[in-house]
Amino acid sequence: MHRTMMKRGLYRTIDSYLGECAKVHESAGDAYPFLRPEIYDALGFSPAYNDLPFFDVQPGSNGRQQSRG
Repeated sequence: MHRTMMKRGLYRTIDSYLGECAKVHESAGDAYPFLRPEIYDALGFSPAYNDLPFFDVQPGSNGRQQSRG
């Protein structure tokens, strides 16, 4: 049985260097972690770029809430 890995996009965002891009799963290999929309589409990632949810990552944020105390 031959299995192929599905190239998976996680969400759309805006990167300070790349501009609008897609965050992709680490299994994407050399494409990980971000791809420009035209490259994402050309490489056949799923779901389609325009179907990815948009997530606005704030500069300097690691995705965790910071406690102030």
